[in-house]
Amino acid sequence: KGQFFRDQETLRQLIGILIISVLLLYFILSAQFESFIQPMIVVLTLPLGIAGAFLVLLLTGSSLNVMSAIGLVVMLGIMVNDAILKIDTINRLKLEIGEDTGLSPSEVLNKALHEAGKIRLKPILMTSITTILALIPIVFSAGLGADLQRPLVYAVMGGLTVGTGTALYFVPLM
Repeated sequence: KGQFFRDQETLRQLIGILIISVLLLYFILSAQFESFIQPMIVVLTLPLGIAGAFLVLLLTGSSLNVMSAIGLVVMLGIMVNDAILKIDTINRLKLEIGEDTGLSPSEVLNKALHEAGKIRLKPILMTSITTILALIPIVFSAGLGADLQRPLVYAVMGGLTVGTGTALYFVPLM
């Protein structure tokens, strides 16, 4: 077999692993959050990040190859972490606020969303911005190594840009 066919097989395997990982993620989060809806919110953030990565790959003229697939996996890991931490913070604050006051459930949720937004904004932005800034030199580098890594960088940068907005706005809205 040629290199093209090996790359195609590797890409198929990565996609299969990604699907299994998402299913395992959903089941583990269902047990952790004791809910079927909250893990679905985390899983629904993933297509938005993938779309952002594909958009940047398309705009830069890069292809979907093994390196960009690895970049997708890295980016999805960061996105999942941000979404989980945001939901966990909201859940924790709902319990704390609900115990202390006699507010209605919708008022408690609203207050928890605002507090969680304040608490998680800085860590989410710092994670995404530092990752994106650390990858920028590879975009402007020359050489074989930089050429090989560029699709990975584009996938991570595009996905994290969309993923940050997703963690900050989509997760609380859902």
